[in-house]
Amino acid sequence: MKVNRAREGDFLETVEGLIFDVKGVCHPPDRVISFLRYIPDINGERKRDEKSYRKVYDLGERFRVLREQFPQYVYVDPVFNRELQGVCHSDISRMYNPERRLKQILETPQNKTEEKVASLAEVLGIPVERMGVSGSVLVGLDAVDSDLDIMVYGEEWCRQAYAVLKRLREDGVLQPLDAKGAQEKALFRWGSDDEVLVELEREKVMHGLFEGREYFFRFLKAEEVPYGDVVYRPLHKTSITAQVADDSQTIFTPCVYEVTGCSVTGVARLISVRGRFCEQASRGDSVAARGTLEKVEGRGNVFLQIVMQDSDDFLIPE
Repeated sequence: MKVNRAREGDFLETVEGLIFDVKGVCHPPDRVISFLRYIPDINGERKRDEKSYRKVYDLGERFRVLREQFPQYVYVDPVFNRELQGVCHSDISRMYNPERRLKQILETPQNKTEEKVASLAEVLGIPVERMGVSGSVLVGLDAVDSDLDIMVYGEEWCRQAYAVLKRLREDGVLQPLDAKGAQEKALFRWGSDDEVLVELEREKVMHGLFEGREYFFRFLKAEEVPYGDVVYRPLHKTSITAQVADDSQTIFTPCVYEVTGCSVTGVARLISVRGRFCEQASRGDSVAARGTLEKVEGRGNVFLQIVMQDSDDFLIPE
């Protein structure tokens, strides 16, 4: 299947029936960088068209399943210079489009989850063509308690949506995670239920509760970097301390924290494509972080950054 565009929040299905979620907006010409999310399994709890699927949560398990059963979907990328998951166009049987799916739901919601998706999209007040629905709802594998995963596209609309989310939280239309939910989220994301981390999860407006259901927003700029224009060279894992100098890009995917006074010489920014790092620190905060030190080369620039993407990576205000 020829793929003209793939971006964060899209999903794809392979010829074997595996379902992957697309990562980022920069892809090789013949492959879509994407990670395994659902696998056919007769004992799976998710069902669609009388077929059962199992959701694969852990990143390590995703790699293990693919290496053992579908090794063609694991490769070393020559631009990102790391092992990734990805599907060649010839192995894709279907692409799932978040914008198109949201329009269908707004016209004729089919269940309670879809009704809540429609209500949340409508209360946001953003043009529907600038929004989409991702996650299990996108691929028709949602359960009665599935999260509401909303995408917003374009920097201007993302910033407007973020302002609306803050107002809706103040007005009580959206609620923060309750104490138990925030504790569970902190444990799941950071491996700790430290009071600071729990409170951070409650303060974030990009996720929380809407009509009793958990929601999560991802904001995606329209920018696309042509594959190969910039080359990324991972160096080694490291832990650092620094101060956040600019938090204006921390709501987007990828989120970027411009920093000063980094304990590793030459590092001026922290970056992540993982949603858990959004809204994690503010301008002026002193932070401790762990990630991969990476050299970035391209477009006449060479610089160092810390990439936070592994399960043991973190970003914590001190």
